[in-house]
Amino acid sequence: MRRERVPALIGVVSGLLSVLLAVAVNVATGGSLPPPLDAVAWLSWPAVGVLAAVVVGLAVWQQRLTTSPSAGAADGREAAGRPAELPAAPGLTGRARDLAAVDEALEQRYGVVTFVGPPGVGKSSLALRVAHDLRGRYPDGQLFAALRGASADPAAPEAVLARFLGAMGVAEDERRGAVENLAARFRSELADRKVLLVLDDARDAEQVAPLLPGDAGCLAVVTSRRVLAGIPGSATHLVGGLDPAEGLALLTEAVGADRAAADPDAAVRIVRACGGLPLALRIAGGRLRARVSWQLADFADQLEDERQRLDALRLGDLAVRASFDASYEELPAVDRLVFRRCGSHPGQIFGSAAAAALAGREPPAVTAALERLVDAQLVESPAPGRYRLHDLLRLFAVERSEAEDTPEVRVATLARLLDLLTGHAAVGSWLADERENVVAALRQAVASGLYEPAWALASAVGPLLSRAEDHVDRLPLWHAAAEAADALDDDPHRVRALLQMSYACRNSGDVTAALDSATRALSVAERLGGRPALAEALLCHGEALRDLYRFDEAAEALTRAVVLYAELGDEEREIQARTALGVLYMAFWHADEAVEVLERAVALLPAQDSVQHA
Repeated sequence: MRRERVPALIGVVSGLLSVLLAVAVNVATGGSLPPPLDAVAWLSWPAVGVLAAVVVGLAVWQQRLTTSPSAGAADGREAAGRPAELPAAPGLTGRARDLAAVDEALEQRYGVVTFVGPPGVGKSSLALRVAHDLRGRYPDGQLFAALRGASADPAAPEAVLARFLGAMGVAEDERRGAVENLAARFRSELADRKVLLVLDDARDAEQVAPLLPGDAGCLAVVTSRRVLAGIPGSATHLVGGLDPAEGLALLTEAVGADRAAADPDAAVRIVRACGGLPLALRIAGGRLRARVSWQLADFADQLEDERQRLDALRLGDLAVRASFDASYEELPAVDRLVFRRCGSHPGQIFGSAAAAALAGREPPAVTAALERLVDAQLVESPAPGRYRLHDLLRLFAVERSEAEDTPEVRVATLARLLDLLTGHAAVGSWLADERENVVAALRQAVASGLYEPAWALASAVGPLLSRAEDHVDRLPLWHAAAEAADALDDDPHRVRALLQMSYACRNSGDVTAALDSATRALSVAERLGGRPALAEALLCHGEALRDLYRFDEAAEALTRAVVLYAELGDEEREIQARTALGVLYMAFWHADEAVEVLERAVALLPAQDSVQHA
């Protein structure tokens, strides 16, 4: 019999005793009972004696229970009642998709919901908001534990279990023992109860598993920076950053609607610089709220400077950098190396081969490290074999590389990537994934003083871009190549880069910029003195002049190009120059000159081509 039922039973028996005592007194004083009971009237006094003995016995039992060693546990349960350990409900902006995922998990009767995401993404706030919204469904109490999984001193499961058992009224001497025994006792205490648990910042499945209820009537909400594999009955939901509208709403809530509306462009820039990370947005909003004289635009400028961004995202004990650092420090050495080297990748998305080149390690080992980093929510994987870093995590990785790697090592890291990209340029299909990375790598190479590798990469990839007619990427590629040529003081390289820039500008419709590059190329070619380069510069210059309707100058340049190609015996390029000159003549109604020039061009064509053009 449960202890709490004894007082109720004493009350029932005492009531019966009062009734029988009244009957016995009535009989003893000459009263009578109804006919059915009159035959047993003589039993009234014995019954009174029996019930009195029962009452005394129950009272003695209750006294013994209250003075026994386990009485404290019973009293503790009554005193503890329903634990209500949830911290205050945090404010929550947006997150409709995340909340819907919880509703879906509950409909499917999952007993564990795990929020997984990178540091600073707002997992804890989301879990607490969910817990407060759901606590009415769990009337037997709510338990909360900060598991400190991202710290160097994570909470021991047995310590958490001991505290939970204490909150549920278990005596102190029954809260000791092996973790398996404590976990079993905890599940027993939860049996037939509806209790909600929030386990915040879990390190791994091994830490969490003993803390989970075994009863279907309970729910555990877990947060972790890692995917917790091996937990049965768990629904895992990946928590991402806020979308731009949600981020703007969070910032507006922090700084005030009037202030945000006064400079909406700056507010959007701040949200963009924070990368949708709630922690970063709350810090930014907190700093602005404490600095009412600051203009949002000034703070946006500060955040857009990558060298200052992580420093700016600090408010008291809150800091984006510190949040990242906790996750970084718990990584194995090889994972730390791969992470910080990946921060040096100049593009947004990269492959495992590029990461291996940056790390200077064998691809299989680096791929395994990348997958562990994905599990740790420090790296994202948008597609199999492809990876990326959140902007703020990329800045943190760069900081770690600058702190832990020497300048020589960082330069060598980039050089290995350039060699990889140059070697892969022979594979045309490879360019589809790496085009943006090539241009970004070229720019970074020039900024790092790796001029020769930069030129080698541009020379290898340039023809592929020309064939693909991707002039959007072609122009910045050759612009970076021209900077490398200038740094090397290499006139042949300079001419080639400037000519390619001119072609790219013409194809993009910027004829003025095309003429500027062609004019510079012609000036260098004339100084250089080589006839092939001069002929190509004249042809490019003439076509740019023609596009600007400068007939006389265009005709002079194209005529000189025709003569030079004829002298060089380069019939293919002579045909090209004559065709350009003929088109120029026709555009300005010089029909006779056009016919003469084009007839000679046709005569130079091979026999088969001549038939096709006839």
